[in-house]
Amino acid sequence: MENPEKDSLTEGTSLLHQTVTETKMVESCWTCDNRLLVDILAGLFGISAWLSVNAMYTQLPILVETAPEGWNLPSYLSILIQVANIGPVIYSVFQRYAPSAVRDSALISFIMMLGTASLLLMSFFYYQTTIVFGVRHSTPLFILTFCIALVGCTSSVLFIPFMNNYPEIHLVSYLVGEGLSGFIPSIISLVQGVGITRCVNKTIENGTVIKVNEMSPPLFSSQIFFLLMFLLMCASMISFFLLNKLPSCKTLKLRRKSTSATRSSTMETTDNNCLDTHLDNQMMNQIPKSTPSSLSPALYVGLLFLQSVISMFANGALPSIQSYSCLPYGNFAYHLAVNLANMANPAACFVAFFLPRTSLLSISVMSTMAAVAAVYNITTAAFSPEPPLQHQVIGIIVIVSSWVLCCGLVSYVKLSIAALFRREGGQGLFWYGAVTQAGAFVGSITVFYLINYAQLLKSYDPCR
Repeated sequence: MENPEKDSLTEGTSLLHQTVTETKMVESCWTCDNRLLVDILAGLFGISAWLSVNAMYTQLPILVETAPEGWNLPSYLSILIQVANIGPVIYSVFQRYAPSAVRDSALISFIMMLGTASLLLMSFFYYQTTIVFGVRHSTPLFILTFCIALVGCTSSVLFIPFMNNYPEIHLVSYLVGEGLSGFIPSIISLVQGVGITRCVNKTIENGTVIKVNEMSPPLFSSQIFFLLMFLLMCASMISFFLLNKLPSCKTLKLRRKSTSATRSSTMETTDNNCLDTHLDNQMMNQIPKSTPSSLSPALYVGLLFLQSVISMFANGALPSIQSYSCLPYGNFAYHLAVNLANMANPAACFVAFFLPRTSLLSISVMSTMAAVAAVYNITTAAFSPEPPLQHQVIGIIVIVSSWVLCCGLVSYVKLSIAALFRREGGQGLFWYGAVTQAGAFVGSITVFYLINYAQLLKSYDPCR
């Protein structure tokens, strides 16, 4: 004889189990959706890091046409960008002596609003000039470049540590967005038609006919370009506000276990069912099992030194000499190298998302390959206006490939080093950002002197 009470209890238990299971599935999906939202917002937030500065470099072929500095303009911009490191220096002083004086989120908000306003002003005043010490200069452009550079320079010591509050996979999303800050201006400039030039005959006052380099009219002006960058910066700023304020984003912030016995940060999250947790652990597992949980002091300093050297060339020296390195191979080669190199940055971050490599052997091999490419780029700039393989198709292929390979490998190595310091915890990411800006400053100062005072590099004129 069947027991109705038992059947009722079994049915009730089954329904309860089903309800609990469905609730867990809903909570899991909700958490996964939140993580996808954080990924999207982190990527948009990362775009703001170097968007304005990269936009400046993609517009150089147009800006140099009216700028009194000519093709020396990149070296001026590079030095101004590095002077903007005064921002991280001031921040570091406050962190050392008055850490509670300014909240990081408030400072990030101020910096992003400053960069957004500067882009808007640049769209209307980029072509204005003034007389400084008897010489005409692009003063408004310089001032606004300094303001927008504050965003990029402080991003290394403010933005990345802010993303350290989230699981590591979201830091990768941020770095992908940071790479897009070069990719997006490049795509827009390609559509704009920047850098397409031709040699035309021009009659001067004494009746002599000479050949001059004339740029074809772009599809739209630099003013429209900077306004588009302004809109992107607005979207990025809104993304940061949402990332910082939305309750659904706050729930994914990491909780650090309080322990004084270890330097490394032990992280917890509220759920382990989503794909990004697996990828987060996958990046950590790339470090060999024999590697201790904390980096040795010598290795810690060595990685910081490597990061500073990489930044000295990649962020400081190479951007200033790219026109000298590529223009002798033609405007097409220069334009292709600039834009594809900018695209290599997010591509490298995207590859690192699925194929992370944080082993010391991998970092060493990729750093060596990047160094070889950088040496070739510097060599071609030093031999300008007659570099190796000039006027040959193979020369164009090699120079473009060299710049793309160099930028891609550098981005990958920087991401790998950031992952190591992220795993290390403590002040690792702060010092990572600090040495990044210090190295870039040294590189840009050195190249600025070599170009504008020692005059070791010579511009290429295709019409001579």
